[in-house]
Amino acid sequence: MTEGFRPSHPKISIDDDPGIRSQIEGLTGELSQQQLAKWALIIAKKAMQYVDDNQQRDRRLRLAIDANELWQVNLASVYQVRQASAKVEAMIADSTSSIGAAALECISWAIASAYVDENALRAADQGIKLVNLTQPNDPAAVTAERQWQYQQLAGLAQNINLGLRHML
Repeated sequence: MTEGFRPSHPKISIDDDPGIRSQIEGLTGELSQQQLAKWALIIAKKAMQYVDDNQQRDRRLRLAIDANELWQVNLASVYQVRQASAKVEAMIADSTSSIGAAALECISWAIASAYVDENALRAADQGIKLVNLTQPNDPAAVTAERQWQYQQLAGLAQNINLGLRHML
């Protein structure tokens, strides 16, 4: 944990495991924005299964994810990612279920992590909201999701650190 670290509260109302969330938040402070975007997209891709059936194959979703991935390797601009993110946000209004809308919000925040690193944590929080909707009153499911999120983030951080050591 970094000196002066203070866990923030989720910007949405969710039943959560605050201990694991604070561990996640501590680890996010050690990673670059590109690394956080990569993690957020891992969460978003898991959320894809909950998008409404009529929207799952919508080109705008794939193009938005592609825009973020291209931004991570400097092949797309922040402007292009913002445009793609706005298209996903527009899809939320057309969602036919609260679960589908929550999944699209998770994806939207993950894509937006390209231009604000804090949005990666918002995507993770939205993933927890999705668990709250799909498995109501199930603290074990929430803890399992937060543990999975932490493991994905920690694994990404470890792989990056190993790669940096090989470069030196």
